Amino acid sequence: MNKQPTPRILLAAIRANCLECSGGSRKQVRNCEIKNCKLWPYRMGEDKAKKPKVGAEKYKQITVFDLMEELYDKD
Repeated sequence: MNKQPTPRILLAAIRANCLECSGGSRKQVRNCEIKNCKLWPYRMGEDKAKKPKVGAEKYKQITVFDLMEELYDKD
């Protein structure tokens, strides 16, 4: 099981880390003021560089449950 993680899995892992750092508070993650953290731009489970243009459909926010489902359903 030596698979490369997909960008979606990496974003979910970052989101899980941010939730843990904030004591499990989604509101604290959203309002995080630690902008010098390397993970800060990705804390909401989205890649800001690939965010759709105005009027385009938004990317679905990734959760830890999505990550687990993706990892274990492909085996």
